[in-house]
Amino acid sequence: MVQSKAAHPAQYLAELDEKRRGPMTELFERISLAMPDWTPVMAYGMLSWSAPHPEDGEEPLIPVSLASQKRHMSLYFMPMYIDERVKTAVNAAYEVMGVKPNMGKSCLRFTRIDRMPLPTVLEVLRACTPATYLAQSRWAQDNMRCD
Repeated sequence: MVQSKAAHPAQYLAELDEKRRGPMTELFERISLAMPDWTPVMAYGMLSWSAPHPEDGEEPLIPVSLASQKRHMSLYFMPMYIDERVKTAVNAAYEVMGVKPNMGKSCLRFTRIDRMPLPTVLEVLRACTPATYLAQSRWAQDNMRCD
């Protein structure tokens, strides 16, 4: 995985090659608008959206990250990993689009924005508040959904 040493999201986007800067900036802006309760930050060398964990000393909550990899762009989309209904909705959206998904447990890989189910992703992210994400994460851990 390609990791950036950028200190903040604007620097990350500015350092991208011209071919990726436009789509990554568009995704960054659209995700940021969909997640007003979250703060865009750099985490793990990627653009990420974060909120403080309500319990002091715990790692911040990060439900989604976006990265420009060598051969593709990746959206690390934790709601898909911890909630089977989200994964089902994402797969259904790909089917409607007529696009074969390129994904991992929590990762959507794509070369163009129109090759990912962005409306479905944004719909899920609009409903993702720190409280709902924390509750989903805890449920997944308690039910051994997260490994």
